[in-house]
Amino acid sequence: MENFDDPIEMHNQIWSLMEKAVKNRNSPYHTPTLVTLENEKTPTARTLVLREVDRESKIFRFHSDKRSNKIRQINANTNALIHIYSQEDKLQLRFKSKLSLHINETLVDEAWDKSFGMSKICYQVAETPGSSLKTPGGYQFTPEDNHDGKDNFIVLLAQIIETEWLYLSCDGHRRAKAAYDDDKIKVTWLVP
Repeated sequence: MENFDDPIEMHNQIWSLMEKAVKNRNSPYHTPTLVTLENEKTPTARTLVLREVDRESKIFRFHSDKRSNKIRQINANTNALIHIYSQEDKLQLRFKSKLSLHINETLVDEAWDKSFGMSKICYQVAETPGSSLKTPGGYQFTPEDNHDGKDNFIVLLAQIIETEWLYLSCDGHRRAKAAYDDDKIKVTWLVP
């Protein structure tokens, strides 16, 4: 990262990091934390794999099991926060977003077709994610019952409405946010 005093350049560098993270499994940006609301007052967080970044549209794509609790939470409230911290870059990112859920669409079919076999196996589990088990391995895979897992597969799109970053440095921290209004970006410096 460079040029921390130019907010537009910083913003562009952040989106470049996110684009590269889709394919770089070792990048801290590859597995962000998604925060949703479990109910009106209780936040809940989980790590997801970043599958696609569309800089122009300001959209991140993730995959999930449609039976998971987060899907119910998103149906109740589409507001979410995506959080990432890179110790190497000394950079914290927070993306305010609106989530949308997608099933039985061309987008979903394409995402499923591009998924690796190991990823597809995760969706073949008969039990609902997060349900209780009597033993650690007490779940079963039933590909014959769920079209090799595709019946449980859902695409989450995060429409980013604001990007906030905090760069930590002994030379002076930098913090700013970029809000998106149509094609315009409004950047505001913040106290770190």
